[in-house]
Amino acid sequence: MSEIESRPVNNAIADKKRNPYTVWFVVIAFVAPVVLAYVMFFFVEVKSFVNHGEILNPIVHISSFKLTDEANEIIPRAELTYKWRLISFVGRDCDQVCESRLYDTRQIHTSLGKDQHRLIRMFVHLEPAGESLVKLIDTTHENVIHVNGDVNTIKETLGINIRDDASITNNEIYIMDPMGNVMMRFTQDQPNKELLFDLKKLLKASQIG
Repeated sequence: MSEIESRPVNNAIADKKRNPYTVWFVVIAFVAPVVLAYVMFFFVEVKSFVNHGEILNPIVHISSFKLTDEANEIIPRAELTYKWRLISFVGRDCDQVCESRLYDTRQIHTSLGKDQHRLIRMFVHLEPAGESLVKLIDTTHENVIHVNGDVNTIKETLGINIRDDASITNNEIYIMDPMGNVMMRFTQDQPNKELLFDLKKLLKASQIG
C-alpha cells in the first residue's frame, strides 16, 4: 500500500456520526443559563433578588386568556409570545388614575434604554373603547398592541390570584415573559421605580426576548 493510500481521510460526515451528542451539548449550553436565571430569580432567597411586584401563584399562560383581535378571532399563541410585555387592562373609559398608570408604562418602557426593543406594551380592552380613550391612545400611546379580552374568562384563568385588592380592573400592570407566562403583578399604588427595578432585574437575569 502506498503512502498516500495509508493516510487517514478527514470525513466531516463520519466525524458527526462519531459525535452524536455534540448538538445536545450546544443546546444545553444555551438553555442552562436561562434556566439558572429563572431558578435564581424565583426560588433563591437572596437579598439582591428580593422583588417588589407580586409573583403570581400559579403563573398562567397568556393563551389561557383567549384574547381576540379586531375580527373577534382568537389570537394565535405564537403572536402573543417572543418578547417581554407590560400588560394593562382597560375598560370603556380611562379616568385620571388610569391615564396616569398607562403613562407610567410608557415612561418605564422609555427608561429601559438599550433594552427597549425587548419589551412591548399591550392594552387588553375589556370593553369597546369610548371616545375619550380612543383619543388618549391616538395622541399618547401610538406604539402599543391592542387586543380584546373577556373579563370573566381572564379572572377565571387567574383564579386565586384575583383578590379584592388586586384584580384586572384596578389599573394593575402585569409582566409577561417571552414564553407567554404572565407571572408578576403591580398594583396601581406601586411607584414606577419598583416596577422598573424588577423589570430591569428580569431582563438582566434572562437573555431570552
